[in-house]
Amino acid sequence: MIKEFKDIPSKVPLEQLDMSSFAKDKIRELFRTGRVPTAEAMVDEIILRAVKEGATDLHFEPGESELRIRLGFEGIMKKLVTLPKDISENLANILKTKGSLNAFEKKKAQEGRFSVMIGVHEFDIRMSTLPTMHGERVALRILQKNARVSNIEELGFSKENLDKVRKLLRRPNGLFLVTGPSSSGKSTTVYAAVNDIQSPEKNIITVENPVEYKLDFASQVTTSTDKTFTLVDSLRAILRQNPTIIMLGEIRDAETGTVAAEAALTGSLVLSTMLSGDAIGAIFRMTNLGVPPYWLASTLIGVVHQQLVRKICSSCKEEYTVSPEEHVSVANITSVPKKFFRGKGCDLCEGTGYRGRTAVHEILIINDQIRDLIYQHAPMLRLREAAHTIGFENIFQDAMKKVIAGITSIEELSRALG
Repeated sequence: MIKEFKDIPSKVPLEQLDMSSFAKDKIRELFRTGRVPTAEAMVDEIILRAVKEGATDLHFEPGESELRIRLGFEGIMKKLVTLPKDISENLANILKTKGSLNAFEKKKAQEGRFSVMIGVHEFDIRMSTLPTMHGERVALRILQKNARVSNIEELGFSKENLDKVRKLLRRPNGLFLVTGPSSSGKSTTVYAAVNDIQSPEKNIITVENPVEYKLDFASQVTTSTDKTFTLVDSLRAILRQNPTIIMLGEIRDAETGTVAAEAALTGSLVLSTMLSGDAIGAIFRMTNLGVPPYWLASTLIGVVHQQLVRKICSSCKEEYTVSPEEHVSVANITSVPKKFFRGKGCDLCEGTGYRGRTAVHEILIINDQIRDLIYQHAPMLRLREAAHTIGFENIFQDAMKKVIAGITSIEELSRALG
């Protein structure tokens, strides 16, 4: 896909305005003589460059004397261009207008979205603004519309973890959570899970804002942004539609969590996402949000926690001997082999040694013992002990298996998981 976009020619020579390459006086002369493109043309060009690079995020970061524009790519930030600070406000205003935001409001954070066509493909751009001491910082998330829903086998689950997930998904009711940090692929996993269990006999309804993938087999509900039709309103209405499976975009508050648990208790399988540091921590996050422990204990069936790691480039993968430092850093996780893999760097991976990403997981199955501990509001240590007695493996163990298999590297494991 990236190769297809690279054939689209650029219309604006951003390089001529890059302050890291050209003297400030020369750039000011271009502005003074009117030989620069309009702010709208520059925004369109910057978004095009981001798509051509395969970026998932785009950041406009005003500083004291310059506007730094960077791409988010596979969890790593990369410079695109550094522009004069004078143009920062104009670019922010163009983006805010595109996202239907208040261009005159500069002291409050705002969120919006808009769509762009690049070639024959449509992209959904989600944006957020943040006032800083040097101007408004704007972050864009770039999502391709109508992209194919992934198969669950493509998401990096080990055979053992995939079996666990599928057993949970075959349950007739209960609350199934996919957790992780921001931008860890939670929504992709939930969509793939629903796709894996859909059939003509099932009544599937989703509640999202916005809808990320179109599902032919489901009724998809979009909540309003003006609070006239909230997620809780839609959930309560959905319960009168006799759903078999309900998919929620995200649980962010006690009311949503409690209604989701209520839906699971009344006979539906409810799938949702939530921000959390680990699988067991998701239980405490739910109760800290205000979801009563007796609701959670009665309905929660399992938690998948995941994070994304970069994959070693297959074109320049090489085997190497483990250094003493690397051996010590992972010795407490598993038995360490003498050799690991890494990417040397090549043209295909642009010298990074990595190409593509995969997920690493930990899966918590809720059995009767853990259910009792949730009901008792037991401390985390007791929950961890109970989880390990039924074979729970943490995310580091799954990541280490992928390191040994040559899928990712020790360096990437340390960067992503610490």
